[in-house]
Amino acid sequence: MAVPEKFTEAFEPLHQAAAAAAGLDDFGPPTYHEGLHQLLTALDQDGRVAGPRREALFGMLTGVLVRRLYTQEGWRRNPGYRDVRIERPLVITGIPRTGTTALHKLLALDPQFQGVERWLAITPMPRPPRQNWSQKAEFNACVAGLEEFLAAMPGFADAHEMTADSVDECLEVLQQDFVSNTFPSQLAVPAYLHWWREESETTSYQRYADVLRLIGLDDQDRRWLLKNPGHIWGIDDLLALFPDALVVQTHRDPAKAMPSVCRVLEMPQSMYLGENVRPEEIGPPEVDKWRSAVDRTERARRRHPDNFHDVRHADFRADPIATIDSVYSKLGLSLPADVETTMRTWLYEQPEERRRGADADPARYGLSAAALRERFADYITTYAL
Repeated sequence: MAVPEKFTEAFEPLHQAAAAAAGLDDFGPPTYHEGLHQLLTALDQDGRVAGPRREALFGMLTGVLVRRLYTQEGWRRNPGYRDVRIERPLVITGIPRTGTTALHKLLALDPQFQGVERWLAITPMPRPPRQNWSQKAEFNACVAGLEEFLAAMPGFADAHEMTADSVDECLEVLQQDFVSNTFPSQLAVPAYLHWWREESETTSYQRYADVLRLIGLDDQDRRWLLKNPGHIWGIDDLLALFPDALVVQTHRDPAKAMPSVCRVLEMPQSMYLGENVRPEEIGPPEVDKWRSAVDRTERARRRHPDNFHDVRHADFRADPIATIDSVYSKLGLSLPADVETTMRTWLYEQPEERRRGADADPARYGLSAAALRERFADYITTYAL
């Protein structure tokens, strides 16, 4: 389908493309309309997505609508999802690039936990038996789409590992209502960012919880293991839905974390904006956003101190298993010996460059280490970073 000359003219074509791709036509309640309109308008105002890159962006937005279609169909076919209880989920969050992904992948090796596998975040449905995944068209489509995505962004997999069959971030589900920090971070649309910062994410989180109920319909005996840095922004909505959640908050010196965030974001921005990407403009809005997110979570911690457990990035890197033990202890659990063996094997097999990482240049992203440490001075002191 041809991409309209203006993104503001793409609302209906996007729905038509999604319906054709999924073979479905129920997009659910129109709570997402305003967010999608805001995003399309901002894309036209900014005007930096041009040429064939517009087709890639059109495809990405179509994919978000496809998720809505699969979700609505899954709920229609499985009305019992409404009765599923989500009790004391384990939620990993923190400023991005503070070890959330590695901690998530490590904990996911324990079969007592269930997470949102990437292919199910893209096409929500009750989780089939793993041995049958390769027979599912949706799984194979996710594998192919991910290969195409990573081929377009060399180096992204080293910064953030993604596979179709492994657990992924909650943001893939939270995007369904088009009220998400993903869009301004990846597309550099200031007008949408301003709108998003003032908008409630409550309906996004309510939909997210029901998607979890759908995916876990046949695994109700397993505890949910969730991960999304953005939960420190949406912490109040998260705790309203899951008041008994254990929130594992990761911490790292923001002077190292924030430039690393920007370096990762430069990759999708380069894919969608091409030569129009401006690295020096990536840093300031990201710092403002994550500083505000930290403040939100600090206020939530004062109201719900028993819901939080802290993990410092330096401690996790120095002794990952000791960190895992501390999480299990907070949950009142013991780390099974066979699971610990599996975790140690996984750690040993990680590529050295992924274990070690590399510092990003803050100046490239309009930042300085000194200014970052000043901006986050109270946070650094509180968590001894």
